[in-house]
Amino acid sequence: MTNVPIERMKLSCPKAWKGQLLDTMSLSDCKLKDGMLIMLIGSADTVAAQTTQIVFVEDLPEEEKAAVSLPVGFQNLGNTCYMNSTLQCLRGVPELKEALRSFTPGQDGAASMGGADMLTQALATDMYQVDRQTTAYSPGGFLNILRQVAPQFAETGAGGAPKQQDAEELLSTTLSTISQSLKTPHGIPDLGGASNLIDALFGMEMETTDTCDECPEEPPVTETRTDRKLTCFIQGGGGSTAHVDHLHEGVKLGLTENIEKVSSVLGREAVWTRTSKIKRLPRYVCVQFMRFYVKRDNVIEEGRQVVKHVKCKIMRPVTFPEVLDVYDFCGGRIQKMLKTNRDRHGDEILGDLKVTAAAASGDGLGASEPMDVEGAAGGGAAEGAATADPADVKVDAMDEEGEDDAALQAALAMSMGGEAPAGGAAAEPEEVAGPGLTADFQGNYELFGITTHKGRLADGGHYMGWVRQDGDDWLLFDDSDVSPCKTEDIMALKGGGDHHMAYLAFYRFKN
Repeated sequence: MTNVPIERMKLSCPKAWKGQLLDTMSLSDCKLKDGMLIMLIGSADTVAAQTTQIVFVEDLPEEEKAAVSLPVGFQNLGNTCYMNSTLQCLRGVPELKEALRSFTPGQDGAASMGGADMLTQALATDMYQVDRQTTAYSPGGFLNILRQVAPQFAETGAGGAPKQQDAEELLSTTLSTISQSLKTPHGIPDLGGASNLIDALFGMEMETTDTCDECPEEPPVTETRTDRKLTCFIQGGGGSTAHVDHLHEGVKLGLTENIEKVSSVLGREAVWTRTSKIKRLPRYVCVQFMRFYVKRDNVIEEGRQVVKHVKCKIMRPVTFPEVLDVYDFCGGRIQKMLKTNRDRHGDEILGDLKVTAAAASGDGLGASEPMDVEGAAGGGAAEGAATADPADVKVDAMDEEGEDDAALQAALAMSMGGEAPAGGAAAEPEEVAGPGLTADFQGNYELFGITTHKGRLADGGHYMGWVRQDGDDWLLFDDSDVSPCKTEDIMALKGGGDHHMAYLAFYRFKN
């Protein structure tokens, strides 16, 4: 306050004491009274000049202000909520944003660019600009190119107003188009067998097996395809009358369907069962809730029967997990990899628990009494967890036969810092389940984005985007309006009424 150092301070009050106040003097012996003036004598230090200028947020440039503000929304340009909500979820994919920032269109200039490059460039521009705004941004550049590349998004209704479109169709069209331009890895080491970045990030390599129900002698037909989303069927699929209450049930239902195609043995069309399994996992998984379907209605117009196709919406509530486990959707090879990692992780947790239990019992690590790895009292050949030999560890739960046993024993040995057991497979680079996934990936994906639809009309209603920011904190993007929300608000978007219900769920890989 005075900038006088303590060692230079001298206090004087002639009416209360004589001379200066000394350390040996007691204030109780002084004649202090209310209102007396005490003088401080001493030379003050020089006050350092302020080196940094105080800048208020309102005075910052727009780009710097955006860096310390909430992300902004997109302006509604006429029934474009389907686009705004989906693009907000794609903003939560950092690898895609990095690829867009690095994208360079055709070398001969914009005039020579094809539709894919034009849409990719427009998306890159809008994704870059929206992160540098403090007010709602207009994605008009992307929308104009989108309507050129995919004219269905330019349809208008009565009075010339743009028609409401489907958010999933917007997502599929966008990813399919920009995949033709984004061919190099960004944010991941390599494409891992995928032909482009979009398939590396979102694409699931599916293996389908068709078996003829009417002719057992017909050999199965196996094919491979790439899907960029899983589908959650809500009221059954393939003629099924099953009802679905959870996302996991709906996805499994969609992986098995009945089809009709020609049987070479029977020489005619027959009923086949098609089973699909994931052969390669992506870094991100999108799940579409199949809420919209087309119903055929026979109506009488001008005295004759006319077939009309009416688009309807399924309102049934379907819950979804915050962490999606894809193990049941995968083929045998991927399941084996995930199981090995899960067993290894389980052994590590079990080992930690045993060490904690031993410490709590008073023995501590390195105690003279042996500690059995299996946790049985009074038994065990190990001489403490720190010196245990993985080759001597007994694993009662393992079957002693087959390749699975060898893989699990190797995983257990590695988890305890040892070598693979004798007679096991030679050490090789660990295989991963998909591009950008770690070798210890266990098949779990964390929910980070939701596109919801509100309303009973499939061709109307309103879309909104919900995107996770950090931990339990989310943001709700209602076109231009942005507001905070929590995970509990997200988990309530299961449907069943007139409230917003999940239509697209975006998950990212989780270790």
